[in-house]
Amino acid sequence: MARRALPALLALIAFLADLSGAHGAALGFVLAAIPAAFALALECYGDALEARCGGLRPLLAGGGLVLLVLSAALRSPAVVGGVPRLAVSAVVACLLLYAAALLGAVLPARTVVRITAPEDAGEPVT
Repeated sequence: MARRALPALLALIAFLADLSGAHGAALGFVLAAIPAAFALALECYGDALEARCGGLRPLLAGGGLVLLVLSAALRSPAVVGGVPRLAVSAVVACLLLYAAALLGAVLPARTVVRITAPEDAGEPVT
C-alpha cells in the first residue's frame, strides 16, 4: 500500500514546496514522482488485466502520470520567468486524480447480480 501512495506523497510535497516558494525543490520532487507514478500506472493496469479492479483506476493513474510529466516539462529550467501557474495546477489536478483512485480503492465494490429467466422446456414464448 505504501508503494501506491508514493507518487501522491511526492506530488503533495512538490505542491507544498511550490506554496513555500521553493520551486527548485518542487521540480526535484515532481521529477522523483514520475518513475513512481509510472510504476503505479503499470501496477494498476496489471490489476485491471487480472480483473482485480475496473478500468477506471488505471486511467486515473495514467492521467496522474501525464499531469506530472506536463508539470515537469513546464517547470523546465529553459522556461524563463518563473514557474507557470499551469505547472502548479497540473500537480493539484494530479493530486485530485490520485485522491479519486484512492477513494475508489477504499470504497467497497458494488456487486452486480444478474437475474436470468428460468429455462422453459422448449415452449415458445408468446
